Amino acid sequence: MVNQRTFRITAATLLPCLALLAGCRALMMPLVVFGAEPTRKVAAEYPYLADKTICIAVWLDNNTRFEYPHAQLELSEHVAAALQPHIDNVAFVPNKRVVAYQRSHPNWDREDPAVLGARFRADRLMLIEVTQYTTREPDSPHLYRGRIAASVKVYDTEYENAAPVYRTRVEVAYPPKSVGEWGADDRSIRRGAMELFAAELARKFYDHRVKVE
Repeated sequence: MVNQRTFRITAATLLPCLALLAGCRALMMPLVVFGAEPTRKVAAEYPYLADKTICIAVWLDNNTRFEYPHAQLELSEHVAAALQPHIDNVAFVPNKRVVAYQRSHPNWDREDPAVLGARFRADRLMLIEVTQYTTREPDSPHLYRGRIAASVKVYDTEYENAAPVYRTRVEVAYPPKSVGEWGADDRSIRRGAMELFAAELARKFYDHRVKVE
C-alpha cells in the first residue's frame, strides 16, 4: 500500500518535470538547428594604412557639386569614420582643410596626387573619383534610391609621379535590396548611400567576415 502510494506521488511529481524538460528542449531546438549564420574570413586587399596619416580627396563633377555643395566633405567624413575603428593608429588630415584647399584651388585635381598629399604632411593620399552620385531612379523621379559609384586610388606621398599603390572601384545602391522608396526624403537617402559606400570601401583595408551564401 505504501509502495503504491509512493509510486503515485513520485509519478505525479516526475511527469510535470519531464514535460517541462521536453518543452525546454523544444525551445532550444531552433537555437541548435539554426544557430549563428556561417561566415568566412576575407583578407584586406590593402592592409597598409596602420600607423599612417591619410589625406582623403573627393573629386565630383561640377553639376554634382552645384547640386550638393557639401557632398565632398560629407563623403570624406563618412569614409574616415568607417575606417577609424578598424585601422590601428590611423590618423586623418582634417577633411575641412582638404575641402577648403580644393575650393581655393580649382585645378587641384591636376596636381600630382603624391605632392597634394605631401602638402598636408600625409603618408597616403586616398583619391575618390566619384562617377555617380544620385538619389532618384532616372526613369522614376518620385522613386528614391541612392547610388554612388567611384574609382578609388591610394598614393604613397613619398614617391612623386608614381602609379597608385592600390586601386579599386566601389558601387552601391541604397536601399540595397529594394527598387526604391516612395515618399523618402533626399537627405536620408543620401546619408544611407554614403554610409553604405563608406562601409564597402573601408572593408577593402581590413580583415573582416562575410556571410557564406
